[in-house]
Amino acid sequence: MTDLIKIFPEYEDVFYDDIENHKKYFLPICSINLKIINPSEDQWLHIVSVKEIYDGCVGENKSEYHTEYTKADMFGFDVMEGKYKFDADWNFFSAHTEISPEDYGNSYSDLEIEYNMNEAMYQLKKEYYQKHNKLYDKDSYRPGLMVDDIRRLERLRKLTVEDLEKDDYSEYAEERLQKKVYEVFDELNTASLPVEETHFGADNLIEKPYKNDDTLMDYIGCMEGYDFQNSAADLLYLFYDKELKKAVICLEYT
Repeated sequence: MTDLIKIFPEYEDVFYDDIENHKKYFLPICSINLKIINPSEDQWLHIVSVKEIYDGCVGENKSEYHTEYTKADMFGFDVMEGKYKFDADWNFFSAHTEISPEDYGNSYSDLEIEYNMNEAMYQLKKEYYQKHNKLYDKDSYRPGLMVDDIRRLERLRKLTVEDLEKDDYSEYAEERLQKKVYEVFDELNTASLPVEETHFGADNLIEKPYKNDDTLMDYIGCMEGYDFQNSAADLLYLFYDKELKKAVICLEYT
């Protein structure tokens, strides 16, 4: 792993201000310095996911809060001193209820439960990475996490890194991680190709970040969401425009 890539970065290293709200809605997955693509570009960018991924597109029912670069399953950020500032109203999101153990007896929507599941799984996989310096690479089949009520959250929160270490070996998981670029990226656009000419192509994105001249922002790379949370996008794409000082994350489901 290069020092130009940071996995599971801290919120304070990713977001410019209003850490509390950014922490409420986002999950920092990876920070990357563009020197890894172009040695003359000393610029940190970040791939972040969202906690409320569950059913449908994030923000699809909040069109009144959409911006040019924040729409359904697309999130725009102003890049300021190498950190991000979300470019839309926080009402763009639908879930932010933190469920405490003493409240397990209350009623919650599936989205609220999954919001907490995603946070819990993120923290568990972060601890695993910090201990082993690699992403989780075993067989994670756990029927108890697939039930339809809040018991799945209670069960997930009881899991420890030691529990993950006892999981069965998975040749598929190991090979999948070995194929990744720098052990984390599914694709890194080192050739600076237009996204449609790259291996993944972004064909299934419902929204893409076009600039004012109707050209797409530069495509930096993509990575799999399930390495970091419970319900996830198959791929998270990172786009960037130097002149606009904008970074955009797009979620793709295949």
